[in-house]
Amino acid sequence: MADEKSSLKMKNINEELSDYKVQSLEGVVLEGDIEIEMDISSGAHPLLAQSLGQEFTKLALQLYNFSKAMGYPVDSMLQTAKASVVSSDK
Repeated sequence: MADEKSSLKMKNINEELSDYKVQSLEGVVLEGDIEIEMDISSGAHPLLAQSLGQEFTKLALQLYNFSKAMGYPVDSMLQTAKASVVSSDK
């Protein structure tokens, strides 16, 4: 079951958990990519995009620092990822 690939929306997760009256999720690990879909049809799009970009950057920095503090080799992983992007651009 660990190799099983699936996609769930937060709405579906909340609905499923509410059926069981779950109060906490201790020890649960969610893995995979996070996708955020937004429908912005107002004129505030550039301002909202800038604000979200700043918040996502802060979040990424906090996760990076936390991973380093826990001993995870994020520095070497970032260097490897950067090297592979540079080599694919050539």
